[in-house]
Parts: sequence; C-alpha cells; structure tokens
Amino acid sequence: RMCREYSVVVEMLAARGTPTFSRLSSELYGRPADAFHAGEPTLADFGCMLAEALGEIDRGGLLTPEPRTITGDQAVEILRGRLAESMPGLHESVSVIPSDGIVSDAAAGSDYIKLRADAVFNDRDLRLLEVHEGWVHLGTTFNGKAQPICTFLSKGPPSATITQEGLAVFVENLSLSTYPERVRRVANRILAVNMAEEGANFLEVYRFFLEQGVARDEAFTFAARVFRGSVPEGGPFTKDVSYSKGFVLVYNYLQLAVRKGKLDRVPLLFCGKTTLEDLHVLANLIEEKLVQPPAYLPPVFQNVQGIAAWMCYSGFLRRLRLESIESDYAAIL
Repeated sequence: RMCREYSVVVEMLAARGTPTFSRLSSELYGRPADAFHAGEPTLADFGCMLAEALGEIDRGGLLTPEPRTITGDQAVEILRGRLAESMPGLHESVSVIPSDGIVSDAAAGSDYIKLRADAVFNDRDLRLLEVHEGWVHLGTTFNGKAQPICTFLSKGPPSATITQEGLAVFVENLSLSTYPERVRRVANRILAVNMAEEGANFLEVYRFFLEQGVARDEAFTFAARVFRGSVPEGGPFTKDVSYSKGFVLVYNYLQLAVRKGKLDRVPLLFCGKTTLEDLHVLANLIEEKLVQPPAYLPPVFQNVQGIAAWMCYSGFLRRLRLESIESDYAAIL
C-alpha cells in the first residue's frame, strides 16, 4: 500500500500545473464529497454544519477576536518556554526559530518549528502551535525516531497525513486549545476545496474568502493554498480536507477502542507517523518487541482513564438528535 501511495505522489508531482494533479491529490487525501459511511453526512456537509454553528456564535456577538500583539521574536521565546514545560526531555532536540522564508505564520519540520519573523501572534495562536505542531507532529516524529527497529515510523505516507492531522485536531479539542476562529479556518478550507471541486475558479474561491471576512492579502493566500500545484480552473489540491476527515476517523477509532475495552490501543496513535489501518499490525509488533510503545505522550493522553470516561459519555450523547429535543429547551434558550 505504501509503495502504491508513493507512486501516486510521484505521478502527482509530475502532473503539476495540469488538471490531473487535482485528481491524483483526491486519490491520496480524499474529497469533500466523501462520506464516512453509506448514507452518512459527507465532509462537505461537515463543513456546512461547522459554518452554520459558527454563524450562530457570531450573531450572539459575545466573542471578540483576541488582538495579535506578540511579535515573531517574542513568540519564538514564549513557544520555546512552553515546549520545555510540556515536552520535558524532548524540547532540547526541538528548534523554534524565526524565518523569513515561509508564507504561512508557522511551519514544522522533523525537529523544528519555524515562525514567520514578521508575523504577529496572540496567546491562543501560540497555544495551538504548542499542541498541534509540538505535542503531536514533533512528538510522533521523535517517537518514530526512537524506534530501535521500525525507524520508518518517523516518516509517513499520505495516508498517515490524514491520521496525523486528524490526531492533531483531536488533541486541539481535547486540550481545549482550539477556538472558533480556528474552527472557521478549518471549515472554510473544506468549503473552498468543495467549491473548486464543483468547478469554481481561483477568483471565485478568492471572493468566497472575502465574503467570510478574510482580509484581501490573506484571502489571496488562502485561495492559492486551495489551488497550489493545480491550475486556476483545474480543480483543487485536496490535502486540506485531511484535517477534518482525520479528526472524525480518529474520534471514531477512539470511541470504538473504548467500547471494545481495548484501551491499550489508544497510545498506539503516537508510536510514530501512524496510519489507522496499520494500528492492528503495530499492536502485534509491540507484543513481539519489534515496536516500542511511545516514549512521549501529550499531557492529555497520559491519562487514558479520562479519555475512556469521556468516550463512554460521548457514545450515548452522539445518539441524541438535537433537532428532536430542541423544542424541549425552547423555554430555556
């Protein structure tokens, strides 16, 4: 499977600047029209549901954006300090550095996090970077590198991208580090990729971001992100759906692991750059001492009992239909 995935990656890179690029990316990362199960909502539906909920929050008018006043250099020092506290023993191997060579506000590699030197941040931004890039992406890389035999777990094929990005978004939520502005960004990515899949061109996607209240320069950057590698009218690069697709898949995996009493399967997500389909194999390899359990776990995953309790409640709550019980709360809300 991994060989086939990397073969498609090579084909996709060779198809840059053609409509074929988009088709191959959807083969690797999925499409907004994908459903998680026959008859269930699609990723595009998920994006619409998030956008609808965020719209109601906006109409409430109680949440105001936190101003961004932390400079790039200040952010580097703050993030270094936070990683030293939350990733003891690993932070010395992590470099947090300012960079003039990245377009986004931040980027993570195998042992570093780069922050754009001229960007400004707020405390929520830095907390999100600590959790998403530090705890998950760098944490799983280090766990993979620490494997004495299966060192390939420090690298991941495209299918691992879906699991790893989904895991990062899940940990954002579990640690209460995410916030509506972040969720809106994720939802808008799904909707924008879906628009491009349905035939929207670069200019139409750019206007969509403007309608969402995004500043002109940022809207251009976001639209370029949707079409990167493709052509302005040739379909999207669909990797951005992996965040939400992976989140749902990881959530379902954890809920089923708890329901089946297999709590030992929960930490397997952090053994390295894992893919959900391979976790049963990793469990066998751990029993055979060929794979080591993760040396590092994020703080919120160190208490598996807490996750198990939450999933027990969540298993029942997800069966309730809010549409059916909304009238019962009409006099309260």
